[in-house]
Amino acid sequence: MDEFDWTDMMEKMQDIRLFSSFHVRRMKKGGLTSSQEIAMLSHIVFSKEPLTPMELTVLTGLSKSAVSRLIERLEKKEFLIKKYSADDKRSYTVQSTVKGNQELDKTYRFYLEPIYKLRRTLGEERFASLISQIKEANQLIQKGK
Repeated sequence: MDEFDWTDMMEKMQDIRLFSSFHVRRMKKGGLTSSQEIAMLSHIVFSKEPLTPMELTVLTGLSKSAVSRLIERLEKKEFLIKKYSADDKRSYTVQSTVKGNQELDKTYRFYLEPIYKLRRTLGEERFASLISQIKEANQLIQKGK
């Protein structure tokens, strides 16, 4: 077999792309509408302490302005609230609201349902094997960069 048979490899890439498209669900209207909103709200919900915008900048790797815009969008949707410091009215932390927690739960259920369906269809052993092979492939690709 020719190591560089591009037609064979393109067929394999199409299989991978098709698999990915079957198991990734489209964003829904309203609610959390971007991966950045989901990531931001996730950090806020999973944190044991209220977070400052600067802490969110570090956690998400986003710029200060991007974090500020996301906070404003999530606050407008009533998914989080700002708690201002008593000492410095310019400083604040953010906390998820009940509505934010519910939206995050609904969003994760929506996005992960295809993966749970795959696990149910394959069974635990075959699913674990697939995930293990995907992890191994990701590690090999990352080492090659």
